[in-house]
Amino acid sequence: MENKKKVFSNILKYSFLFLLFLFGLIVSYNMFFGDSIANLGFSYAITKGEVPYNDFNLVIPLFSPFLYAIPLFFFHNSLVFYATQALLLTILFYLLEKKLKHKVYIFFLIVSFCFPLSLVTGLFPGYNFLLFFLIVLLGYLEKCKINDIVIGIILGLCILTKHTIGVFLILPSIIFYYKNLKKLLLRFVGLLIPCFVFLIYLIITKSFWNFMNLCVFGLFDFASKNSTNNNIFLIVVAFLCLIYFLVVLFKKRDIDYFYLFLTILFIFPLFDDYHLSYFIFATLYVLLDRSNISKRLMGPSCFLAIVVIGIWTYISMSFLDYKFVNYSYYPMRYMSNVMEIDYKYLDSVVNKYKKMNLFLLGTENYFYKMNNDMKLTYYDLPNYGNYGYNGFDMMKKRIDNEHDTYFVVSLASYNDKAPNQQYYKELVKYIFENGNFVEKNKDYSVYYFE
Repeated sequence: MENKKKVFSNILKYSFLFLLFLFGLIVSYNMFFGDSIANLGFSYAITKGEVPYNDFNLVIPLFSPFLYAIPLFFFHNSLVFYATQALLLTILFYLLEKKLKHKVYIFFLIVSFCFPLSLVTGLFPGYNFLLFFLIVLLGYLEKCKINDIVIGIILGLCILTKHTIGVFLILPSIIFYYKNLKKLLLRFVGLLIPCFVFLIYLIITKSFWNFMNLCVFGLFDFASKNSTNNNIFLIVVAFLCLIYFLVVLFKKRDIDYFYLFLTILFIFPLFDDYHLSYFIFATLYVLLDRSNISKRLMGPSCFLAIVVIGIWTYISMSFLDYKFVNYSYYPMRYMSNVMEIDYKYLDSVVNKYKKMNLFLLGTENYFYKMNNDMKLTYYDLPNYGNYGYNGFDMMKKRIDNEHDTYFVVSLASYNDKAPNQQYYKELVKYIFENGNFVEKNKDYSVYYFE
């Protein structure tokens, strides 16, 4: 009878957490969506039958887009995307709870705050979150003494999630088990399984060389075009986390901690609070794991986390010019009146001219195209370093080969002076210099290529 009560109480607890996470993603933190729309766009394109790397530009392997695409094949709606993320967050909570016990509530309380660092954006759907999820899962499986082939498969999925970090996650196994060649071999075999499946996919879809260009050779362009942040506060926080981690690793050789330490790689080459948040998560995990915090704080921490989410809900709803607007693929988009007007303008322009390429920020392009059931192209994610090796010349050739085509360009993005702005302004300038001006409003300009 007692076991049945425990099972029932766990069902209630995790069901409540799922609904709380879903509410937070859609309502409380809707103004901090970050890369969520772009990540949704990758999965959306796959459900449209498009081939990544061939039909649209992408600089990561495909585990994350394919995973998030699975429910979208059945339900063509962004709410399903966020429901999938809420489920993953609930599983992450379970994994963290197994190690941190009652202290996991303090973890989520701290993450719920948006200032002075917007840590909560690290919990939003996409490949960065999924990689952190897999790193936590690796630590959990190591403690469970799971089969080494399974560990290897997870390592392979890490590589297929974000290869620039995933390949380094092999190091803890080498450091800890270099004397046990059988164990290493089994992990290597497991690692090859998902990688081999991915290779077969690239060969079948004839996208291997485009993948190599965008995700391997293009790394040189990506690293050189995207500068790191000079924010002193972020540098101090990163340095303190690094020192703490090094002290802990010197005192305790724990493979779980080594996996988490490698989350420092998230900050290269884009060093901002979003990418730094994953290393802060890892530091917080270790700090809580090694601390003696009373179980009596569990209740207050849980209550305060709900209060914080409630406060962010109130703040989000207090912006007078913002409101929920329902679109076909993206219901409950919380947007300003200006954004809604911009969207209507794009609709009018696309309906006015026959052949059209939108050259906006990726989130704008993807949002517009998903709601109008349009396919993605290489023009829809015009970010520095996202076009492979020597991508500027490659995209100039694409633009030159366009005939009887209109380009809609985001002027607001072009004029943005933010130091970490990724919008490919040189390509926009090329459109300005070689296209024929047609019309403009405050935020957009239209050019025609004969």
